[in-house]
Parts: sequence; C-alpha cells; structure tokens
Amino acid sequence: MLMFMACLGWGVFAGGVFSSIGAAGGILTSFGLITLFGVTEPNSVKPMTQIIVLTAVLIFVPRYLRRSALVWPLGLMLGGGGLVGAYLGSTLSTLYLSDMTAFRPLFGGLTLAIAAQITWTLYRGGNPAPVAGAPAGPVPGLAVTGTRFSGGALSFDYGDSRFRIPVWSPLLAGAGIAMAASIFGVGGGFLLVPYMVAVLGMPMHIIPATAAIAIGIALVMSIGNFVALGAQIDVGLLIPLAIGTVIGAMSGPQVNRALRNGILQAVMAVIVAAIGLYYLFA
Repeated sequence: MLMFMACLGWGVFAGGVFSSIGAAGGILTSFGLITLFGVTEPNSVKPMTQIIVLTAVLIFVPRYLRRSALVWPLGLMLGGGGLVGAYLGSTLSTLYLSDMTAFRPLFGGLTLAIAAQITWTLYRGGNPAPVAGAPAGPVPGLAVTGTRFSGGALSFDYGDSRFRIPVWSPLLAGAGIAMAASIFGVGGGFLLVPYMVAVLGMPMHIIPATAAIAIGIALVMSIGNFVALGAQIDVGLLIPLAIGTVIGAMSGPQVNRALRNGILQAVMAVIVAAIGLYYLFA
C-alpha cells in the first residue's frame, strides 16, 4: 500500500508538471522509476515512462483545445517527423543503451544541457525571437486564430503577433527531437519546448498542448517498437503511476493559465537541473 501511494503521488506530480509546461514529465517519471522505485532495467524504464507521458497527453490536450490554446497543425507536423525519429531512436536505444551504468550519466548530462539552455534564454530576457506582441502572461479569452498554410509555411495569430513557420523546420526538428527522446525513453518536451520558445518565438501558454500532440504521435511509435524488441513492463508500478498522472494532468492547464512565461520556464529549468546533477554526481 505504501508503494502504491508513493507511485500515485509521484504520478500526480509528474502529470501536473508536464501538463502545465509541456515538458519534464518523462524526466520526472524516469527519475521516479529508477531512483524512487528501484527499476534497474533501462529498457523497461523507457517504455513505462513513455506510457505515462502518453497518458498525460490524452488527458490534458483536450483542455487546451477547448480554449484554442494550441497550434494543432504545428503539432501534427512535429509528430509526423517524429514518427521516423522515434523508430530509429527506440531501436538504437534497445541495442546500445541497455546498461544502467551508461544510461544514468548520459541522461544526467542531457538534462543539464537543457537546463542550461533554458537558463540562458531567461538571462537574455525570456523570448529571444524577434516576434513582438505575444503576451508574457496569461490573457483570459486569448486564442490562436488565423491558422493557414501558404507559400510552404504555416502561419497563425496569437495576441498582436503573427507567426510564420516554414514547413521544413518542424518536420526536421520533430524527427531529431523524437529520435533523441526515444533514445532516452522520454517524451521529448524538454527539447520541443526550448525549440518552440527559442527558435519559433512562441509564448509558453500555447506550447504545452502543441508539444503534446507531437509527443503523443511519436510515443505510439516508440512504445510499440520498444515492446516489439522485448521490453518488459511492470504493470504493478505502471497502474498507480498512470492513475496519479491522470489526476495531475487535469490540474496542469489551470496552472499554465495562471502563471507568467518566465515562471513556467524557470520551474522547468530548476527541475531538470536538479535531476541532471543527481544523476551525474550522486
């Protein structure tokens, strides 16, 4: 019963963080499975983590969709590229990253690099992209509008800003990010969110669900390939984690709507930096 409650609580935390900022759900879940609950087989941790992340995606994306706080064509493009990357990444991971002594430091180094990138963005003043007019904080009733394709690019409006994204950019980014995420058995939000903030110049309030669409598409491919290659799933741990994730994912969109961009990014940086330091030096 104590293990059940611990898994349930950790699922609530991971699901809440992921659904509010669009990232770190997989990192937190992996940390919990390895460090708190003692799963020693990396090729079991990876698909179990991705199942939890996929559960959160299915719960919280509709809440963002109802208030038009996502760019679904962008999510589909990122996910389309992610199908190829997820297959390649999960295959390489199963074959070449099946030992925990190798997995832990690489995972720690990756999370520290992401934390450093987010911190640098915040140090430079938040959003470095030359897009003006996107609100720094939540604005009631503000929605994504004017979504359309023209001239080989996707464009949409949010606030006083118009965004234009060449189609090739999310396709390539989705493939590369999904490949890296599948190698480490996580969702990929820790790379997708910085990409959408730093490269595309998008505000945090429309990023979580947009990233989640791409993550969900890639995860279906990655989980299926891990299982097909022989990964074992601990159902006893997975069920309470999934239940907790559902609870946490239901509250995350409200947190996202209530906090400013800088706060959401700073929270993500602190979380992934702490986990990275733990895996490198503990």
